[in-house]
Amino acid sequence: MASTTPTTRTRILVPAVLLALVAALLAIVLTSPPRTTPVPLGASAPLNGGLARLHGVIPTEADGWAPPTPAAALAVPPGEGVHRVRILLELTAMEEDGLSFNSSDYSVSALGEGTWEAVWFSPGSAVARQGESIDAVLVFELPDRAIDLTLDLPGGAGLSLGAGHHRSGR
Repeated sequence: MASTTPTTRTRILVPAVLLALVAALLAIVLTSPPRTTPVPLGASAPLNGGLARLHGVIPTEADGWAPPTPAAALAVPPGEGVHRVRILLELTAMEEDGLSFNSSDYSVSALGEGTWEAVWFSPGSAVARQGESIDAVLVFELPDRAIDLTLDLPGGAGLSLGAGHHRSGR
């Protein structure tokens, strides 16, 4: 009976493992729901009841910003590999029924990475009648190396955050 040497097993095992990895990645890509392309930074995007537009995507350490009243969620510095980003969002009610804002309806997602909820926001909720606007501030803790970040909107495509919020050297 012939025995296989470790070298022969390695020659068979390495390509088999690589093939299994490629097959698993391909299965993930093919079964993932398609991602709606976000609206470019600076443009308006439709959402339930109106339009949304970003006025700023600012790292909180860039300008020394702090909330008007102390917030427990912001009292401790962000963890390693994470930075805080303040998003200035304008919502304009276009529909006859107006527009409602609830901070829990907004999150940030990244291509293939995950979703993050706001750690601080103002206002918590608000309602605007047709023609009125709501100015909201949302603070997120985002990975330093995340790419293709989008502010997800209720009933809309989302708004691209661009790359300007990334800290240099990270």
